[in-house]
Amino acid sequence: MRYVDFHLAAHDATKLFVRSYSPTETHPSNGRSLVIVHGTSEHGGRYDHVAKAAVEHGWQVIVPDLRGHGRSDGVPVHVDRFDRYLLDLDTLWQYFELNPRRTALLGHSFGGLVCTRYAQTRSHRMATLTLMSPLLGLKVEVDSFTLLIGKLMSRLLPTTRFRSRVPAEHTTSNPEVLARRAADPLIHRSVTARWFYQMQDALAEVWQHATAIRLPLLVMQAGSDFIVDPLAADLWMKTVGSSDRHIEVLADHYHELFNESDWPVTFSLVMDWLETRIPSMTASLG
Repeated sequence: MRYVDFHLAAHDATKLFVRSYSPTETHPSNGRSLVIVHGTSEHGGRYDHVAKAAVEHGWQVIVPDLRGHGRSDGVPVHVDRFDRYLLDLDTLWQYFELNPRRTALLGHSFGGLVCTRYAQTRSHRMATLTLMSPLLGLKVEVDSFTLLIGKLMSRLLPTTRFRSRVPAEHTTSNPEVLARRAADPLIHRSVTARWFYQMQDALAEVWQHATAIRLPLLVMQAGSDFIVDPLAADLWMKTVGSSDRHIEVLADHYHELFNESDWPVTFSLVMDWLETRIPSMTASLG
């Protein structure tokens, strides 16, 4: 396997940290690319095990840190407008010259929200969309007073910070992953007021433009999700425009499906689904 990481200048010169994994030997399967987008407050390095496993299946894997996350530049977990994330993905597509017919997009949680808006506005750039416990509805409760103050600060002092209300133990039931998370200096534990309301606006658009999703769609939803609403995914799926759509609800699983103890099983389900939509060149010839 070949691995490189580097900073890539975005449309506004923000430096985005990008990881690229690819098979060592030249192989027809290398024409397939998988772009993975992480969730809120985390970073792409937490998907290193997933990326390496996908390379074993012949995929080139690209894992950026969203702006304001991980090793990318920007105010931590802040964005002045949600479209910045979509323009950043445009930068990735252009840099790697990704083939739309051979590119799969996968997003977890908030990353799923980003990927969904990308698919709704740029469906011509990818062949499939996979969402892992996507943010289609919040389960974490925010009291009305905090919402009121946050909305005011979003306009007056947009970088005002609010501490995350997500307990670490709700992310995964895997104690080893929780220990690593607690020691991870790249994990953020607060968001800005502007980020929250830009997220809310994007969430509304995802539902409003659900019929714009017409490409093959797979949703993997944690059944015991305390962070996003596990029922929202099924409701949203019934409104999308794609005829090739499938949802898999994993009972007794927590939010971070790729960090649960049985993540290889979940990963295999995703890979099998992708293989039938973007087969390797060898499989196609066979």
